[in-house]
Amino acid sequence: MSLKLAAGAAALKVVVLLSALLLGSCALLREPPVVLKMADLPLEGNVCRIAVLPFTNQTDYSMAETIFSRVFVSELVAKGNYLVSQEGDVRRILFQMRVMPGQELSSEQIRAVADRLGAQIVISGAVLEMRDTVKSGRRLDPALAVVLRIMEAPTGRTLWVTYSRAEGSDYRYVMHFGVINSVTALAEKVAVKILKVWENEGLKECTE
Repeated sequence: MSLKLAAGAAALKVVVLLSALLLGSCALLREPPVVLKMADLPLEGNVCRIAVLPFTNQTDYSMAETIFSRVFVSELVAKGNYLVSQEGDVRRILFQMRVMPGQELSSEQIRAVADRLGAQIVISGAVLEMRDTVKSGRRLDPALAVVLRIMEAPTGRTLWVTYSRAEGSDYRYVMHFGVINSVTALAEKVAVKILKVWENEGLKECTE
């Protein structure tokens, strides 16, 4: 990994640490997702056009960032009717800007991506933990931890930081019916829960 990529990964971890500290000890006792709001969303939360940057993988789980980002975007469109830029369009612009995979974007680069895609907000994310324990051929009690950032399109500044962590056992019901035993199923639960919290915090469903 180059120094530039390593710096980007370190920056994301710093964001997570600062978020936990700023949220305070009381917030650490709250059930995730936990949202740190640094500024209000544009248009009083009435945003529709969203660009989602490629997520980064801070784990040893292969393709963790792809698994969660695609599940998250799918739920984003399904639950909020948002107009999300195509993954291929985002990656093509980043390639043209010579942004390497995993590289942390500057505010100017975020603003440029948003401008070219006509996005009102930009979302970036990192998978901090993904575990899919296999025992006797069965996947048992997966775990997932992610951090997401909502950024303002015109400036590239971070508006909200969201941290969420869950395990498959969190969804265990009576007699083990309904237990989540795959990372994909757990990713769906985490994504839906994050979007629900965002809605409660002021992100409104798109009505365009």
